[in-house]
Amino acid sequence: MMGMLPPVGWADVATKRDLDQQRKLLELRIESTDKGNRAHFEKAMRHQLNVILGAFFSVAGVLIALLIYGPR
Repeated sequence: MMGMLPPVGWADVATKRDLDQQRKLLELRIESTDKGNRAHFEKAMRHQLNVILGAFFSVAGVLIALLIYGPR
């Protein structure tokens, strides 16, 4: 069974420094992804707010026009 494993030497063993470097790289990738997700979310929320406010003021305008100029 052990003969089926690939040959491993001390050069293949990860050191604490290697692990720290990988951790830092992973943290940077996560932070970068998080910033991208936040930017996308904020952009989508602004768009949604603009659509909702536009619809609200359109309906309000129609209702005011009906109250002022509606059937008498």
